[in-house]
Amino acid sequence: MKEKRIIFLPVPESLLEKLQIGAQDIFTVRSDIPIPVEIEDNKNISPENLSIETILCGMLRAIEEGKAKKEWTEYYCNFVLFLRPDIMELLNEIKANTFINKTFSQAHKLIRDGKAEEGLIIIREFLERHPRMYNGWFLLGWALRQLGRWADGEAALRKSIELGGDNSDTRNELAICMMETGNITGAKRELETALENDPENTKIISNLGVLALKTGNREEASGFFRTVLELDENDPVAKEFLKNN
Repeated sequence: MKEKRIIFLPVPESLLEKLQIGAQDIFTVRSDIPIPVEIEDNKNISPENLSIETILCGMLRAIEEGKAKKEWTEYYCNFVLFLRPDIMELLNEIKANTFINKTFSQAHKLIRDGKAEEGLIIIREFLERHPRMYNGWFLLGWALRQLGRWADGEAALRKSIELGGDNSDTRNELAICMMETGNITGAKRELETALENDPENTKIISNLGVLALKTGNREEASGFFRTVLELDENDPVAKEFLKNN
């Protein structure tokens, strides 16, 4: 599917006719502010053929992206609100989602790149505004785990699960925190639960190998690491262990 882009078209003369009866007396259509429209590349669109729904979708896209002039954006908001009085909830959702996506992506990249301290600052701000977003608590736990704050990381990851983030990545991170605090039984339980839901996840299998090593069971560890190499022949941890054993 081709990605749509926004273009700005002259106000069609037929726009007043497309509005609800009496609209002209309540809402003033400005001919000096162009109409934003979503189109696919190389597709020709005539302003006169635009439907009200197409115009509304274009205005919502322009509002969401925030690339139009401030005066235009305010006009688009008023236009949309006039025709769709119930749209305020959607506009608030768009605003919230824009913040969520931008902030979450920024924090995720920092933590993924090993900049946990910087990511921690951003994700705490995120959670202040969205305390019930389970993926925010996951990022918090991930960052804390990277910083060696095992107990705090465990608490954040448990909160993520409580709020609906019960997945293999969360349980894997939780198991690492528990492993480091000496809760071997709990860590094994979390890893086995995660593996049931994601049986070919090499991170989980590798951590089961590490856990086996912590309990002195090298033979069991070898079995886990061999399985890892069957799934990913370039896994560095498994290759290093089996090379020396």
